[in-house]
Amino acid sequence: MQIKIILIGFLIGSSYLIGEYIYKMYVSRHRQINDLIRVFEIIRMDLSFGMYTLEEIFDRISEKHPNVYSRFFKSIANDLKSDNLETLDGILNDNIDILNKDTYLASKETDEIKKLISTLGKSDVGSQQRMIDLTIDNFKKHTTETKEDISKKGMLYKKLVTFVGIGICIVLF
Repeated sequence: MQIKIILIGFLIGSSYLIGEYIYKMYVSRHRQINDLIRVFEIIRMDLSFGMYTLEEIFDRISEKHPNVYSRFFKSIANDLKSDNLETLDGILNDNIDILNKDTYLASKETDEIKKLISTLGKSDVGSQQRMIDLTIDNFKKHTTETKEDISKKGMLYKKLVTFVGIGICIVLF
């Protein structure tokens, strides 16, 4: 009898933790998109001064703003420093896996990051600032979507997985 109680407690507890983990994924994605908006605003400001190269901008972001994107921007900055004569598109393709592994961003968001970074340095400062502003606006739309996901899907999964755990306990015992 005590084993059953322990197993029931374990199943309900683990199902609750799984639901909590899924909920935290939605919250983390929202936070990461907001961090990304701040990073792009910093890039826009640094480009407007015209005193920094892309390598320096990415290096400054990775050092002064520690977040999940630090490793990504540091890797790009190091690849730009090296003398391997690889283009920014090639460097970006090599390092985009860092974002896929370290963040909860969707593929549409990583594609937008890729598109923006690959256009940097290929036009005048005004055009680059407009591209960054457009990307920031798109990411702000994504934040409203993630807020809705948190309130709808996140809470749903949090409760649903707990009830599934309770249901499994009822069926098994």
